Amino acid sequence: MKKNNLQNILKELSKTDDMKKSWPKYDILFSLGFTETIRNSICEWYWGDKETVTLEDVFEVVISSEKDPRTGYLITKMLDLRCVGIKTFLKVVNSFSEIDFGKKCNIAWRKKQEMFMSAHRVKGSREHSWSSPITEEGKGLAKFRNGTPYVPRRRKIANNKLNSDG
Repeated sequence: MKKNNLQNILKELSKTDDMKKSWPKYDILFSLGFTETIRNSICEWYWGDKETVTLEDVFEVVISSEKDPRTGYLITKMLDLRCVGIKTFLKVVNSFSEIDFGKKCNIAWRKKQEMFMSAHRVKGSREHSWSSPITEEGKGLAKFRNGTPYVPRRRKIANNKLNSDG
């Protein structure tokens, strides 16, 4: 897909402002920034029999409306995919927060984002899925380095001494 088609889909998405409007499944995932591997996995596992999906379907894959019986747990269908880990999930949530979906759709996404912000762990939708902590750095993620979330880490003192000597 060409870059101008990508921009056209995002503009049309914002202009229509309809959660129920159907879009070609690969096109909407591409325009929202999903990699080819993740697009193929989502389409195969969740939408195999569909040709079109809605923005509501996409939001549901990213942050599910399902409630975990334990408080503070967030369910996402993305973590059920083999090619998605916590860093990729955080990147998607963060990038969705910067997209203008349209007034009504932005409100729907903010509700999902509030669920994310109030959670302290995230897990897949399957019964025996592992869970991962959502750190404050993960919630406040604003900087990206080379397309992956950047979380500052402490450097070892020995490295700092080597760098200051030479």
